[in-house]
Amino acid sequence: MKTLTLRNVPDGVVEHIVAAAKETHQSMNAAAVQALRRYFGVEAHPRRKRDLSAFAGTWQKQDFDEFEKATEDTRKIDEELWRQ
Repeated sequence: MKTLTLRNVPDGVVEHIVAAAKETHQSMNAAAVQALRRYFGVEAHPRRKRDLSAFAGTWQKQDFDEFEKATEDTRKIDEELWRQ
């Protein structure tokens, strides 16, 4: 690994690095290296996403319409049940 010295880093960038370091309990150097890795897409151990973002926007209109029709009943209020 190489050593890199950065000069004239804007205060706002330094504030973000300091905040990231505190949040992750890392040194400023480690936080800065991690941010650079993420930015350039060379993160050593990318975080696994635990959401459904990979599926967002993947449905065709027909798929969406079928889903809406199939789940239509879940949006209706059962008046009898609501009063109990």
